[in-house]
Amino acid sequence: MRSPYQAVLLPLSALFLLVGCASVGPDYSAPALSSSQFPASFGEPSATLSSGAVEVQWWRAFDEPALTTLIQRALAANHDIGIAAVRLDEAKAVLRESRQGFLPRGGPALGYEHARRSEVETPSGQSRHAESYRGALDASWEIDLFGRVRRSVEAATAQAGSREALLRGVQAGVAAEVAATWFEMRGLEAELAVVADISQSQRESLNMVTRMVGADSATEFDRLRAEALLRGVEATAPELERRRAAATNALAILLGETPQTFRLPAAKPEDERLAVRALAVGDPAGLLLRRSDIAAAERALAAATARIGVETAGLYPEIQVQGSIGFVAGSLDALGEAGTQSSFIGPAIRWNLLDFGRVRARIAVSESRTQEALIVYDQTVLRALQETDNAFRSNSAAGSTLQLRLLESAANREASRLARLQFAEGEGVYLDVLEAERSDFASRRALTVARTHQRLAVVSIYKALGGGWEICEQAGQDCSGAKGVASLDRGKQITHRP
Repeated sequence: MRSPYQAVLLPLSALFLLVGCASVGPDYSAPALSSSQFPASFGEPSATLSSGAVEVQWWRAFDEPALTTLIQRALAANHDIGIAAVRLDEAKAVLRESRQGFLPRGGPALGYEHARRSEVETPSGQSRHAESYRGALDASWEIDLFGRVRRSVEAATAQAGSREALLRGVQAGVAAEVAATWFEMRGLEAELAVVADISQSQRESLNMVTRMVGADSATEFDRLRAEALLRGVEATAPELERRRAAATNALAILLGETPQTFRLPAAKPEDERLAVRALAVGDPAGLLLRRSDIAAAERALAAATARIGVETAGLYPEIQVQGSIGFVAGSLDALGEAGTQSSFIGPAIRWNLLDFGRVRARIAVSESRTQEALIVYDQTVLRALQETDNAFRSNSAAGSTLQLRLLESAANREASRLARLQFAEGEGVYLDVLEAERSDFASRRALTVARTHQRLAVVSIYKALGGGWEICEQAGQDCSGAKGVASLDRGKQITHRP
């Protein structure tokens, strides 16, 4: 004759063989993208572009040590990176919790009970008062026969992968934002230098015209026009200073510092030469491996697909094994004595047949969210291709514009020199000098803007390619963001717990 334990354990053994063999809901497979969706190469064929592997620390291509320093500081202290890192920690904690579903639940249980029975309930000769003490180890375990736990772990794993990809995207975005803000600030400094240079030249012209008015070689009208041009040039400086201060403050925030205490690192002098080095941009197919937003959208799709299985498992019975082993005695001193041992084990089957309507509604919700995630993934890929194509076209246009601005500026500078020389020698009219100097000022400012736009175009290329986060995988590189840095006084700090 079989014992009660055998009567329970033998059927359960058959169930154990089925565990892991079936998981309800669809099995996920990554979306396949045809080669026709990707161009053969990026942008127009150009000597400035190569198909070599994208440089991890692409900002070093600008040969500006100050920029490298700023990006390293931003990766270590930026608040957006810190937020993304904490969200990744949250997703990993959810994953750890989901994996606990494979393990039994329960633990030690201590109990005391005191009862007072009525006279009718009390057998003759026994006390109406009864008490019992219980010390046991209670446990329950869900047999994941239909894969609810496995699908939950699958969804949590994919969600953690999505958060990790989003963190990489924030890291790459911060690096690109620091570089773009740095070059905007440097461009404004170059414009201020042009304003200072032109202002000095205009003062010299005004002094020359003033002397010529005294010698009856020029008119008061000429002097007033010269003074008006000088004041017009000087009036551009305050707005440029404001924009430069705003760019500096933006850098401070990117580095997790207050604008009032932030100090810029020393920068090398601005290079006036047109230096365009070849850019290693890889191939379009590799975009899927580098773009963090595409990876995040793909993992979000995987998580949504797994949640269909989680909800589908609600249509099937939930099987648990419950058990307890311990002691029950009438007094605390008797616990552990012979005859006080108590134990039980048995399966429990719950099947919420009356909830099928609710379960099917939740399944429909999960299926709709999966369809939405698939559309978001396709849209993310299309936008990535759009962003990269726009970036390469902008780079080509910025390079051509810069070359033309160089020629324009050189011509206007020479025309301005000749106009001043001719007027000083008594030839020509001062109106020609004014027009030449006005054109010289405008073209020199346009040249500095074109040089800034060219650098920003290069930054936009690497931002579109999704590179830069790989540096964070190198040993010794701090990319923790503000998560690991104490910055502002937050009052009572949240302590880290293992």
